[in-house]
Amino acid sequence: MFRAAFQRKIEDQMTHPLGVSRAWTSVIASVIALSVLALTAIPAGATAVTQSKGIAQKGRPAAAVQHLGGVNSAQRHEFSVILKTKTRADAELVAAYFKRFGMLARIASNNRSLHVTGTFGSSAAAANVRFERVKIGSESFTRTTSSPQFPPQIGSRIAATSISPGVRMRSLAVRPQFLVAGPQTGYGPGDFARIYDILPVYASGINGRGTTVDIAACNNIDPKDIRFFEDFYGLPHTIVHVIHVDGTTDQFGNVPPSDLEPTNDVERVIATAPGATVNLYVVPDCFTSQFVDMFEQIADDGHAVSMSVSYGLPEADYAVFGIAEDLFGQSKALEEIQDENITSFAASGDNGSWGDSLATGLVNILDVSYPASDPTVLSVGGTTVEQTLLGTRLFEYAWGGSGGGYSGIFPIPPWQSHTPGVASGLFKNVPDVAFDADPNTGAAVAWIVSLPPPIFPVGGTSISSPTWAAILALVNQNRRSRHSTDLTNVPRALYALQGTSAYYDITVGANGYFRAKPGYDNVTGLGVPNVAKLVKALQ
Repeated sequence: MFRAAFQRKIEDQMTHPLGVSRAWTSVIASVIALSVLALTAIPAGATAVTQSKGIAQKGRPAAAVQHLGGVNSAQRHEFSVILKTKTRADAELVAAYFKRFGMLARIASNNRSLHVTGTFGSSAAAANVRFERVKIGSESFTRTTSSPQFPPQIGSRIAATSISPGVRMRSLAVRPQFLVAGPQTGYGPGDFARIYDILPVYASGINGRGTTVDIAACNNIDPKDIRFFEDFYGLPHTIVHVIHVDGTTDQFGNVPPSDLEPTNDVERVIATAPGATVNLYVVPDCFTSQFVDMFEQIADDGHAVSMSVSYGLPEADYAVFGIAEDLFGQSKALEEIQDENITSFAASGDNGSWGDSLATGLVNILDVSYPASDPTVLSVGGTTVEQTLLGTRLFEYAWGGSGGGYSGIFPIPPWQSHTPGVASGLFKNVPDVAFDADPNTGAAVAWIVSLPPPIFPVGGTSISSPTWAAILALVNQNRRSRHSTDLTNVPRALYALQGTSAYYDITVGANGYFRAKPGYDNVTGLGVPNVAKLVKALQ
């Protein structure tokens, strides 16, 4: 039934004037057929751990694969193993299996996952796989040639692994292409506080104090950038913990430099909830598999009220690159984050309705970014906002780069299923909410390595996602101040406020195929927040 639904979506795309042309019909059918064969051809006596979840049916032909050879079997290799249960006995049984191959296996405190360290040689032997280096389109990476296969008593306990290193996730931060005359700093914390009505929240003593916001990112930050930003705007010095996942050096042994994306993400949280603590989780190489490990670590730590991720890949790329395992692993880890009552926000993407594939070069193919399309995630789109001379909100319309559409993999979540205006009643719609993201009306970022200038505007839905994560910190501090518990099932609560004054409804603009309209739309979701009214409505 589920596979048939994916097939119907492809047929719809093939006949749509802006979808896949009929010329690709036979190619796509072949990809689907090969995917089904690959998923069902499991050798006797082995349990394959794989979940394509329809991923190979996304309506893109596979690009040519250049085989670059094998990997060094003695090279260090780390990965996560996500279990189906939280029983200690299962975790110890699976850990003992990997230890038989000379590997280290650390069990998470919640017993739901293992962090395994060894070599590519020991990993290949334990999982009955072969690793290869390939190049598809412009991307060179390491992957497995088949799904992991374990003895039945082990494989039956494993939900997913990140054993295939995968490709690099892409940052969704954008700098303006052209700078016009005048101050070029972007909107500062005070500007957004006036535009989105946060000032009354601050005046009531709510600034995020006592809450924690997690950020999932790649590379590093320079603490001097954060301090410069805080001092420039007169903000208190925030506690920022940097947690390194999968080591502090990249695959070549180098320490990653300070990067714009994590710097922007941290500064967005500080700008919106200056009293909150920030946990910045970073991985050194930005591989899709490392995001599985990072999400697992966030779930295991379980400290935060929210988590933001400003990276993504088009859903189709997980199929084209042959790394469906990593998507499924990320999805299982995001479920665990949700189980800890940590609400995940993800940037919806910066290529409008067309996705952003590096693997094919095709255009006019509707696609959405993952993890924004995951049903456990609140995806955040983008707008263009202008202010009056007094700094208040003048007008706002949909930003053309705002990622939006609907998934070809994940079913529509319950909290979205009865929402008027969604493009699909079967699949997860993107985005859920929005915030300013146009690089030409972007947010001020301090990144001193970019001198000159030390502060400049940055756009993209990388602004939107961490800002919404920080807004939830304000909501929960306000609830705690009233002796209430943290808000649960945040997506349902936000959708229950559709059409109320808690949102500014965005009705003008488009992202390519989809247009903004009254109510929900697949460009700006429910709209942008009136933070004071949102905090009050959710208290």
